[in-house]
Amino acid sequence: MPVSVAHVLRTYGVHGGERQLARLFREDDGSLYENTFFSIYSNPHCAEYFATIPNLSQKTVIKMKAKAFPKLRNEMLLLLLLLPILQLRMLYLLAMGNYRICVAHGIQGAAACWLAAWLLPRIRFVYVHRGTKSKAGSHPIFRLLYRPYRVVAGVSAATAESLRPLVPDGRTVTLENGIDWEAFVDATARCEKRCSPNITTLVSSARLLPHKAQAFLLDAFAILVRERPNVELIVAGDGPERGNLMGQADALGIAGRVRFLGHVDDIQCHLMNSDIFIHASEVEGMSNAVLEAMALGLPSVVVDAPGVTECHIEGKTGFVVQRSPSDMANKLIALIDDVELRQRMGAQARTRVQEQYSIKANVARYHSLYANLLAAI
Repeated sequence: MPVSVAHVLRTYGVHGGERQLARLFREDDGSLYENTFFSIYSNPHCAEYFATIPNLSQKTVIKMKAKAFPKLRNEMLLLLLLLPILQLRMLYLLAMGNYRICVAHGIQGAAACWLAAWLLPRIRFVYVHRGTKSKAGSHPIFRLLYRPYRVVAGVSAATAESLRPLVPDGRTVTLENGIDWEAFVDATARCEKRCSPNITTLVSSARLLPHKAQAFLLDAFAILVRERPNVELIVAGDGPERGNLMGQADALGIAGRVRFLGHVDDIQCHLMNSDIFIHASEVEGMSNAVLEAMALGLPSVVVDAPGVTECHIEGKTGFVVQRSPSDMANKLIALIDDVELRQRMGAQARTRVQEQYSIKANVARYHSLYANLLAAI
């Protein structure tokens, strides 16, 4: 009989974390482990998205819709208000099931499962952190939050390293993200190929949030336009910063060269029709967007940041720059002027994803963790 595994997540729509989990579930054939996905709040969009995955059961912890707040403070206030209900519901749902392992993804998942992690010793509890710990996120209170979890994992080496001061007894592991690069590449067969031989297209893909730093990208692009006028920038993604970013592009005089696409379901098509990928997020767990661009053979210029830098090999798969708009612009100029360099970097980036960051490797890491947890019983 397959071992039953519960996964718990506070969903925000279908974004990086949700897509990453969906890849994990799709690749897992159910022969060894049977997955159930618990959404903390009701999210019809996500429910529909996960419903397409074979052998996956879905449950909702609290059947209420909770919007994604633009400020973390408001999100945490809602969590605190509902936490007793969440913890009791999670305790009941897990106790009534036949689960052997429970994986809580993100702080809200960890908080919801905390009481159950203390009271249900037959279940092995794992916490997976998807960002890199900031100063606020390193508060000693998190020692208490993580205490009942058998294993605390980070989705990148940088994330795992940031967790170690809070989990000092060797329970920290790395579960590097992976992508189904073969399916992602195959999906480009449905894309319409656009050709603009005299224009170099840069592309960015991320939610429009302050820490994703699209404002920095616009500053760098404004410098680039003065040196290489035949360029355009595609900004894929939506979020609360969209209005501010459009106003910034207008103020910089580059609005006519920047296309804000909003949320897109076919990001592979936009990557395929671009020449260079750029990314400036201040912190990531491990960026799916970076890995997807690499999978399609795009050379990249990314800002040095936890959860981003380790994906690339500087000067081989892309350029890693400091948080300086002029530095980014200079590296972009080097790629724009050297087609052979772009092709070589893109090919090496594709190979790195295939060897290091495939979804098959990600699933193998999870299965190895599960086996170790069950062997310890």
